[in-house]
Amino acid sequence: MNQAEDRLVEAAREAFRSTRFYADLYGEGPSTRAEIPFLAASDYHRASGLVDCIVRREEMIGVLPPYWRDSGRFPFVAPEDEAELVLRQRRIVRAFRDLGVDLGGSLRTLIVADERRGPFACEVAKGIYWEGSQASIAYLEGQDEQVRLVVDLYDPDVVVLAAGRDLRGTLRRPRSSVIVVEHCGDRPVDDPGYPALLYADGVDLIGSRPPGREGFDVDPDQLLIEEEPTSGHSHVSKLRASCLPIIRYGLGRRVPVVDHREGGIP
Repeated sequence: MNQAEDRLVEAAREAFRSTRFYADLYGEGPSTRAEIPFLAASDYHRASGLVDCIVRREEMIGVLPPYWRDSGRFPFVAPEDEAELVLRQRRIVRAFRDLGVDLGGSLRTLIVADERRGPFACEVAKGIYWEGSQASIAYLEGQDEQVRLVVDLYDPDVVVLAAGRDLRGTLRRPRSSVIVVEHCGDRPVDDPGYPALLYADGVDLIGSRPPGREGFDVDPDQLLIEEEPTSGHSHVSKLRASCLPIIRYGLGRRVPVVDHREGGIP
């Protein structure tokens, strides 16, 4: 096995040893990549509850509200321990750096969200705060003209569009200062001219894509993206099992990613 396959199998073994959900799902501890099934969100409804899916419940420090609250897709909010919080922060810093944004400076960011995406907006803002920059959140209440006025009033260096509808055409700002958020449950944004962040239920931030690049950058030390042979849809695995392990969880669509050949699964 190569390095990525080793880590995938070990993550699955840890999930099997530590949770009732994966123990019931696998039947016995997986020893090869072929023994790890590709999962859909509906598989998590087979668990009796969230406790069946937690690895180290005594270390849980809170829950991460989902970006898209839809119990038909993923039935749990995602619990966090300190290790997962640190890993998520690393993904945020990596993603913004990939988009050419330095969170360590005196950056002023405005996140435009709606009620369903408010929890996600708070997590992004928190990640920006921890790096020493400013972040504000504006919630949508009305027509596009009101959004335009709010953005003009704040006059931020960067606008993060995390709302449910496409607002790119409403802003009087250059493209380089606007970041679009894609969620795996939504239709892909068919415009590589805008920098983008990619999120999914149960996983939170997956990766980033700067303008002009087709694939998303995904931290190979934390996450593995694979394509399920039958459907062609992408599946994500958390390679570092934390409070809530996610192993081969279906994203519901194909996600193009940057080819990290070092340790990558062909």
